[in-house]
Amino acid sequence: MKKAFVVLALGILVAGSAVAQQAPKKERSHHTEQRDGKDRKGNRTPEERATLRTEKMSQELGLNKSQTRKLQALHLKQMQEREAMRAHHNEGEKRDRNQRREMKASREKWDAELKDILTKKQYAKYQEQRKEMRVQHQERKGHDGHRNRQNRQHQQERS
Repeated sequence: MKKAFVVLALGILVAGSAVAQQAPKKERSHHTEQRDGKDRKGNRTPEERATLRTEKMSQELGLNKSQTRKLQALHLKQMQEREAMRAHHNEGEKRDRNQRREMKASREKWDAELKDILTKKQYAKYQEQRKEMRVQHQERKGHDGHRNRQNRQHQQERS
């Protein structure tokens, strides 16, 4: 009787642990399906990315309707250019100096056009937001972020 009870208890434990091992796999596949859905950045069209970016900047900078329309057109043009560059890059060619120069020139041109659309105050706010994003990006990437964060905190304490 004791042996039967021990064997039964052992069987339940083994079966329970086997079922417990399989449950997280189902959850993982569910999360993977969500990640591969439409919410992922890579699946958006250039038009969708331009619209989202315009809406975000419009809210953050307090743009009027005319500025928002111009910014939408600028973003759309930029997204389409980037898409073309990506397609060219994905053909197997490595980035060379000319492509880097072309990308830099494209960014500078976009920045100049943006400056024409925004007021001086809005552009200053945009530049400040960009600077903050760069700092956050460097911290996430681990480019000596911990030390930089400590230095900023130390400088703020002095002020």
